[in-house]
Amino acid sequence: MTRLIISSNPFLMRAARVINADMNVFSVRRKGDSSIAGNIYKGVVDSINSSLGAAFINIGLEKNGFLCTTKYCSENVNVYDSGDYKVGDNVLVQVSKPPISKKGPKLTRNITLPGNYIVLVRGSGVVGISKHIEDLEKRRDLRCFLEKYAKKDIGFIARTASQFADIESIENEIQYLINLNDEIERKAYNLNAPCLIYEEPQMPIKFIREYCDDLTDEIIIDNEYVYDNIKAFLKHTNNKCYKKLHLYSRKEPIFSYFCLKEEMKNLIDNVVQLKNKGYIVIEKTEALFSIDVNSGSYNYQNSSEDAIFEINKEAAYEIFRQITLRDMGGIIVVDFIDMADERNKTALENILAELAKNDKKNSTVSSISSLGLVEISRRKNERDIFDEMFDRCETCFNSGMVKSIALICSDVYEKIKYSDDRMKLHAGSVIIENMKKKLGRKSDLEYQVIENCGLEKYYLEVLK
Repeated sequence: MTRLIISSNPFLMRAARVINADMNVFSVRRKGDSSIAGNIYKGVVDSINSSLGAAFINIGLEKNGFLCTTKYCSENVNVYDSGDYKVGDNVLVQVSKPPISKKGPKLTRNITLPGNYIVLVRGSGVVGISKHIEDLEKRRDLRCFLEKYAKKDIGFIARTASQFADIESIENEIQYLINLNDEIERKAYNLNAPCLIYEEPQMPIKFIREYCDDLTDEIIIDNEYVYDNIKAFLKHTNNKCYKKLHLYSRKEPIFSYFCLKEEMKNLIDNVVQLKNKGYIVIEKTEALFSIDVNSGSYNYQNSSEDAIFEINKEAAYEIFRQITLRDMGGIIVVDFIDMADERNKTALENILAELAKNDKKNSTVSSISSLGLVEISRRKNERDIFDEMFDRCETCFNSGMVKSIALICSDVYEKIKYSDDRMKLHAGSVIIENMKKKLGRKSDLEYQVIENCGLEKYYLEVLK
């Protein structure tokens, strides 16, 4: 049984993919934090920096976007794009990376429109097949099918989920993407720059697009408004996934009902226990993620070398599981326990390579260094689970992490939503202000401010 579980409250949007009882994908976003990654804009060239090989494009945001213009930049290979820009030129661009800190968004002229099964590629007649589809006959059939629709300036890439889809579903999606592309062309011709041409759907529609396929049995949503919006969108796009939608109505938090609450709590902890009594420690720094593998209380009944390999082997599987669950990206450095036997090192490298190959996102793994370190490079999202569930601690000069206000308020909300009792919340002023702001006057929750109270300290009093 494969389920997509989506939960929405006034503070957080959370989604999980669960296969049988195992949660193998988890995503969370704070309400009100919209992402511009994937958005398409008609922009104006504001300035050109030849030494950087870049043009800075005004797309109507606070900061100009960065567009690589050098011929050595892979993002510059596009039939729409000569790379010869002048100040004042209008350009159609897509956000490949959102603004980070003081940097503006990174832009590309290689515009793509993803669906569940197919990705439409503008500016090229390329036809591609996901590397995760290994059946040679299926790859050949998909390629022949997509070539019938490809044109000089429109190509298609078959996503992994397409190997299970029927022809009708793929045809419907191709037609939807072509119509969407035509609409983008019309807007780009008629509207004045700078302006937004196309807005990428937000989570949870993106989550369904990424993870719903023919192997998915049901999609369960605990918010009626979100349920109605998703159903309308999927019907509009001729996506058969709408038939799998179910509205959750039990008097218990949805993640508790499916026995996932404890596993979600574990994602907040930076220590992950292994079955063999070893453990791994996950830390996020400004530049990278570091993961340390430890033997813990492992009982060395066999030779120490074999025991160390078994710990490292189990840690490798758990590390890739945690990378997926926590949506970690960029550079990830893993410090395995040192091994002397070269055969064990090679075996561990082969395991890591296979895990990287099966990762839905592009991952590459280095060889084990002389210090026992492995570097994993993984496609980076604009925000990961650490960004969504934690804030920098001001008390310790931003060197530590504390639960985010949204996460704390979400915990409080779930406790009152599924209770029939009237309650009074005793908490710090920041938490109470956010609860009042989101819940408004409709809530019968009462409040009591606790002076000098830490963010995470609160309690609910049942009123008689």
